[in-house]
Amino acid sequence: MDEFPRRRSLLALAISLIASLWVVVPSAGASAAIEGVWSFNGGRIAIQESEDGNFKGTVVAATTFSLCSHPVGEEIWTHLAPQADGSYWGLHQWFFESSDCVPNPTLGLSAWRVFQNAGGRYLRACFSEPGSGLQPTVAADGSVANATFGCADSSLVGAAPDSDSAALARSVKLPAANGCVSRRAIRVRIVDPKNDPISKIVVTYRVGGVTHDAPVKRHKRSAVAVVPLGRSTSGSVRVDVRLTTVLGHRWHGSRSYRRCGGKPRHFHVAAKPGRGHSRATTGA
Repeated sequence: MDEFPRRRSLLALAISLIASLWVVVPSAGASAAIEGVWSFNGGRIAIQESEDGNFKGTVVAATTFSLCSHPVGEEIWTHLAPQADGSYWGLHQWFFESSDCVPNPTLGLSAWRVFQNAGGRYLRACFSEPGSGLQPTVAADGSVANATFGCADSSLVGAAPDSDSAALARSVKLPAANGCVSRRAIRVRIVDPKNDPISKIVVTYRVGGVTHDAPVKRHKRSAVAVVPLGRSTSGSVRVDVRLTTVLGHRWHGSRSYRRCGGKPRHFHVAAKPGRGHSRATTGA
């Protein structure tokens, strides 16, 4: 046998194997197919990478599983670890079967796999009840094994919100700071960003060198904080807004106002990012 054709054949085979490996191994920083916001039993669950390098699912719109409702902010799916066959194994939060819906500390083994059809990506989640000891599996052909409770398919409804603070900045509505303020109060209006509700709102205001907390009234998907200015018309007030979302994103912005009758002051709209925050500007 001619040695050169044999070498060329081996070289072509090696190149083919390397190319196939390049296709199946994602590049660093690439988003996994399972990341996103998925519909689930009338609600929505956002799946994102967790601190341990696996994935977790957080409820961003209340959903009902079996008999109980899972509230916004609950980590309903945890430790979603990618498997060699392309599926994911992890844990599902269950409740005890009672009207009180007390969370069960024993989590149920679960499996997930992302499929593609004409309508786009969809997620198949399969569950085993706590204590069964059976690990569900979802094969590439859609076949399921060891799912003692069954499976549910979820459609993709959006990308997983990232840490870009622009969306949070747009959620905050503050009065403009041009000219002096003659009103008795400043109202800060806050609206939940899409697929990442705000879990914590802190609004403070500083006047006369003293910082005060502003009361915040929550509504279904929004909130209003009222900053009282009192009867005095002199001096200035600085309003600070700090937000934390259910997916752990944070934002801090501020705006300064001059009350009518005081000396002119420089107005600014600035966001002061904390650790891991992005710089942004409040919306007017």
